[in-house]
Amino acid sequence: MIEQDKLEALTENLNNYVKTNLELIKLEATERTCFIGSKLIVNLFLALVGVFLVLFISLGAGFYISNFFGNNYSGFIIVAGFYFIIGLILVLGKKTLMEQPLRNRIIRKVFSEN
Repeated sequence: MIEQDKLEALTENLNNYVKTNLELIKLEATERTCFIGSKLIVNLFLALVGVFLVLFISLGAGFYISNFFGNNYSGFIIVAGFYFIIGLILVLGKKTLMEQPLRNRIIRKVFSEN
């Protein structure tokens, strides 16, 4: 009888241990998901602000350069050419300039403690 009581207590303790570990895993997963989600939302908001900043700076530069050259379109063509060159550089170097750093950053965020 005593051995059977010990076996039942051991089984109950093991069940409690497994339940506690599952709960801990759920809580850690929730914490990481909230951390990554909040960082993603903040970064998307900052990216949106950055897009508007670049848009208005580009418009200002286009108008300024157009005024400098004395016609309505040359400044915007120069600004568009500048963005074309940047886009070409990003397309040609997308693996080393964008994919690998972004992948590494995501992996670091997923496995970071904070």
